[in-house]
Amino acid sequence: MDARVLMTVEEYFRTPFDGADRDYVDGEVLERNMGELPHAILQTELAHMLRNLAQTLGIRVLTEIRIQVAATRFRVADIAVWRAGPIGQRIPTVPPFLVVEILSAEDRLVRLQPKIREYLAHGAEWVWVIDPDDRRALSYTPADLGGSLVDELRTQNPDITVPLPDLFAALD
Repeated sequence: MDARVLMTVEEYFRTPFDGADRDYVDGEVLERNMGELPHAILQTELAHMLRNLAQTLGIRVLTEIRIQVAATRFRVADIAVWRAGPIGQRIPTVPPFLVVEILSAEDRLVRLQPKIREYLAHGAEWVWVIDPDDRRALSYTPADLGGSLVDELRTQNPDITVPLPDLFAALD
């Protein structure tokens, strides 16, 4: 991990980063782990599954998108899903109803916890954390801040169900 990098919000918006985009938390730029093949495969597969539901369910699915979760906090989601309607101008300020984070080999769930809590505090209704190596997933909601190990990924309003075996089949 690089040394702390501090900058203004304006500098953050103007800075091209090598590799993955970075989170921005109260002036500090936080490096994100680069996704490896299992991460990329699952991100592509799940985004494709969700995009296939987009027109029917009236949802918007975006990958690797900066989301403003507070005045001086911007998080980059692997996948974010919004209901129909405006979500912001250049940077979404409206909370997505679903955020998906896919762990890379170097990621640690304990380091992801603040990000999960920020998404939920901002108004996300579900945060799914998917572990390609263990082929497991956790689902977080405002009522379940600690997350629950799940066999299928679900949301309500709209109703989305993704059985984990179907998702993880992309890795075989």
